[in-house]
Amino acid sequence: MLVEIVVVMAIIAGIAALFLPTLRKARRRALIGKAQVAITSLETALSMYESDFSDYPPNSGEGCKNLVSLLQGPIAGHSWHGPYMRFKEKELKDGNFIDPWENPYRYEYPQTKHPNVAYLISSNGPDMIFGSEDDIVNW
Repeated sequence: MLVEIVVVMAIIAGIAALFLPTLRKARRRALIGKAQVAITSLETALSMYESDFSDYPPNSGEGCKNLVSLLQGPIAGHSWHGPYMRFKEKELKDGNFIDPWENPYRYEYPQTKHPNVAYLISSNGPDMIFGSEDDIVNW
């Protein structure tokens, strides 16, 4: 009886070992997709903000606290017709909008690095290192 239980447990462990890499890849792809959707949502919110104010909010690229407060509001003034985007508490860390790896998204405007886009939005991606090839960006 004990031998049979050990054999069954060994079979279950073998099957789990076969599927674990596949599950990790699927989770990585899902997190990348989540970051891409968040960047697209930010782009939509920024487009609405720009329609009301005729310009995008300024920011240096280090985090996005200023961006979160301007998009979520409220902002005093007759031009503001927001909120342009709502953030959940679990999506914010120290006032920054965070990616699936819990690092703040980077927002930079004005920018001169990429002439085809007005502003830059990026996530450090799965390796959590800014400037590497797995960064998730809007350009």
